[in-house]
Amino acid sequence: MLRILVCATLFCALTSMASGAAGLDGTRDASYGAALAVQSVQTQFGDNDSELNAGYGKVEGGTLFLMLTGNLESNFNNLNIFFDSQAGGQNVLQNAANNGGSNPENGGWAAKHAGFTFDTGFEADYMLSLRNGNFGGNRFDIDYAVIGGGLGNFLTGVDVFGGSLTGSNASALANGIGVAFDNSNAAGVTGGIGAADQTAAQAVATGIELAIPLAALGNPVGAFKVSAMINGSNHDYLSNQFLGGLPAGQGNLGGDGAGGFNGTVSQIDLNNFAGNQYFRVPGDPGGPAPVPEPASMLLVGGSLAGLLIRRRLAKTSN
Repeated sequence: MLRILVCATLFCALTSMASGAAGLDGTRDASYGAALAVQSVQTQFGDNDSELNAGYGKVEGGTLFLMLTGNLESNFNNLNIFFDSQAGGQNVLQNAANNGGSNPENGGWAAKHAGFTFDTGFEADYMLSLRNGNFGGNRFDIDYAVIGGGLGNFLTGVDVFGGSLTGSNASALANGIGVAFDNSNAAGVTGGIGAADQTAAQAVATGIELAIPLAALGNPVGAFKVSAMINGSNHDYLSNQFLGGLPAGQGNLGGDGAGGFNGTVSQIDLNNFAGNQYFRVPGDPGGPAPVPEPASMLLVGGSLAGLLIRRRLAKTSN
């Protein structure tokens, strides 16, 4: 009986690992399940060049697996991914720490984003920036930054696919973040500013895939939020490709929110656009439960008190 129990336990563990582990190859597998965000507007940065079709995510074994299907143009446009995984953070992004703010200096993103405002309820704690292109040879780069962490609190991985625009690297950064990119998509959303074909968007299975140790996100407990967006090569001209998506009919935000260029994206306030330009990733189902809000604690406390009173009354009546 003990042997059967041990074998069953091992089988379940191995089965769980096999079914849950996402192969880091830039292709969405069935273990991701349903999309957490689907594109709502066509792309103005080029059909099959720069588009975000859908977002998928899961947390397993202390790692966030994040899949953003679509394409990234090979001109060093930035796919910027912000994470709200901790209490606090920056709803309005600050400048770099050497210019009056508190953010890292990597890539010059902080100076261009100082004043950029997320939707109410989203306070950025960490950021990833991914890009590819040809500058002295094909390369794919990835940056990681701790929002509010000070000037040097970042990591950079240059040419992580070894002379290729696409590929896979399970240890692209020193903190254990892995990335894969498959740029073969030729479907999904089309060019323009009309409503996206969401069925076509959800059919896309290739794009950017990330494996992020939860330690790199502050070891969040429970669900957390992700905001993904495609920006220009200098972080100063936002496309209309966000997840969660912008409303149908919305063109590129540019630097001023209306498609104009002013050298920064500091004037953009996502509260001015319908919907939430972020999506939620569920926490690890096998991990610790989220800490209840104070109101929930009061309800739990009241229920427990009521149960104790009922038990005491029952005991007295007996």
